[in-house]
Amino acid sequence: MKKTSILRFDLIGETSMVVRNYVKNDRDQITKIVLELQKYYPTVRQWLLRQIEKIEKGEIICKVAELGGKIAGVAISGRKNEYCVKLKTFKIADEFQGLGIGPRLLEEVIDYWVNEKVRKIYVTFAEEEVDELLSFFQEYGFLFDGVSPFAYRKDVSEYIMSKLQVYSEITEEEFADFIWNYLFRLRGYRKIEEGKDFLVLQKLISLKEAYKIFVKIVTDLEPSKKLGDEMVKEAEKLKCPSRILVSYYPLPFEVKNRDIKVIDGYDIETLFYPVVLRRQKYAGLISSIEEKYAKRILYDPTQTLLSADKKSLRVDKVFYKYPQAFKEIRRGSTFVFYESEPISAITGEGKIKEVILDAPENLYEKYEKKGVLTLKDIQTFADRQNRVLAISLGRIIRYKDKIPLYTIQEIRPNFNPQGASFISQGELDKLRELGGVRIK
Repeated sequence: MKKTSILRFDLIGETSMVVRNYVKNDRDQITKIVLELQKYYPTVRQWLLRQIEKIEKGEIICKVAELGGKIAGVAISGRKNEYCVKLKTFKIADEFQGLGIGPRLLEEVIDYWVNEKVRKIYVTFAEEEVDELLSFFQEYGFLFDGVSPFAYRKDVSEYIMSKLQVYSEITEEEFADFIWNYLFRLRGYRKIEEGKDFLVLQKLISLKEAYKIFVKIVTDLEPSKKLGDEMVKEAEKLKCPSRILVSYYPLPFEVKNRDIKVIDGYDIETLFYPVVLRRQKYAGLISSIEEKYAKRILYDPTQTLLSADKKSLRVDKVFYKYPQAFKEIRRGSTFVFYESEPISAITGEGKIKEVILDAPENLYEKYEKKGVLTLKDIQTFADRQNRVLAISLGRIIRYKDKIPLYTIQEIRPNFNPQGASFISQGELDKLRELGGVRIK
């Protein structure tokens, strides 16, 4: 495995990756990549010829990831109707697997259809690809819809996943209705009972069978630490074997009961991107970042070599800071990047996925293939207790327009370019509008 990686690195070199639209000269290369799926879809060659005709007529969309003059990945998608799009093909060439190309390509496809205001994207794949693709698509907000047997081959099934896209800003007061409608009702659940902050739902398994689900919906910023135990008692009283806790804010503690599935605001904004939860607290922070690291994070990917086996294009989304503000930085908050000199402007944002305070060595071991720094670099952020704050980021958005320092200080007068500044939801709204990325 290591020898393969070294050869792959030598082949690619220090090369930037770009995602662009298909051009006619791409035909042979994308054909070669898509034909790698022939073992799952025997008629894929004939199918692809028809799709290429549609692409060249502008009837469907094809985006390619290009690396050093070679196409490394291809994504073909097209409308099924006014509201719905099918991701017809999503394939990274075998020789470019494991380099972080897939996440970049998929986000570009999602963003394209967000700009088109599509409400649903769905994808299907062969059962042999389940272990690899189910978790991959879940990371970007796709949920499992079901299985379709005999779709392309005898005695083999195809799996179906879809992502709903919501173009709204949701307040705490609107949260419960939103969760019922988008997370459950549209997914085939029936409501059989409800209370002030809970739902009892039924999910059909077959025509004659169903199971009951207890759903607790929480909008408190600091809920009781007994929440999990109390929820189990409520669920048992209502004879619900399945329990789901949905929280507007990230929980400040771990729910230790393994029978409870927790879904928080970060998950909701991922599932229904570009939806925005309007947080009254912990909306976001502006923090300075050196230009070289900002370029790696904000979609200017280059093949980097920080250690003998660290060769990654686009998985470097962990940022390190001094730990003073640990308690104030929460999962789901927005990390706004202020690039230091010579740019001296806000250039983008990332959604905070995980916040961990630990020793530099432990963090490097945990995030070594996702960070932009070497162990020696990380150690420079340690406090007297040898702790460093690691911030893992999910979706990254590059702003269309840079926001200069003087404009930032008009919105947030106490912003220090050398440090960090927490911002309210209203201030974050203004920055997104100036950056040209706010969904209205």
